[in-house]
Amino acid sequence: MRRSVKQGAAALAAIALLPEAAHAAVSKEAIASLQCQICEHAVEEAIIYSRENQISGEDELADTIDGLCSVKKKEGRWVAHLDVVQEDPGGPLSVEKQDQLGYCKGECTLVQRACQSSLRGKEDTLVSLLLKGTGPKKIKEKVCKKICDKKRPKISDWKDEAFEARDQKEVETEDMIAKMKAETGMGMKMYRREDLMAMSEGDMETMAAREAYASERNAARMSEMDL
Repeated sequence: MRRSVKQGAAALAAIALLPEAAHAAVSKEAIASLQCQICEHAVEEAIIYSRENQISGEDELADTIDGLCSVKKKEGRWVAHLDVVQEDPGGPLSVEKQDQLGYCKGECTLVQRACQSSLRGKEDTLVSLLLKGTGPKKIKEKVCKKICDKKRPKISDWKDEAFEARDQKEVETEDMIAKMKAETGMGMKMYRREDLMAMSEGDMETMAAREAYASERNAARMSEMDL
């Protein structure tokens, strides 16, 4: 019994964890330096996501755009594929798309802020154009042109952050947990890896019992609702 509880906790540590968000300040100059490129990426990702998920209704598209800049949403997960780079020291910033999803740290936070800033006030326009089936080139002209016409500021004190790819199984399990919670109301609490590594066997047993109790309580509530 003790072994199975410890194995379950180890599985949580390996595949059901969210990285701790970076809290570094994001400068307005860094946001402005990326806005044009991020805006164009956002348009492309909105088109791809809506097509792949067969989203065509106005309300559904509006919900998609609302979550487009948030890494916590599936429609916004693309931001964690981008690595911020500075090709020339002291020059403007740009992004390079990576094949794998990365942990969301300081640069990912910067990309999210640049995305939010570039689309602010243009959400309804983007939804309207998507509803009409407008092509990506014309949408970018409508949504991103004003931002892209501005000169990108240079960043003199940029410190690069290494891109760290996430394990695909971890991402898949995170999706599975989110889906289970959405469908049943039952979910698993996310624990940081270092917290789990510091737990004793007794702590792990207590944690497992707490999760089991919460699941049983939620199941009981659902049964009462069906009566």
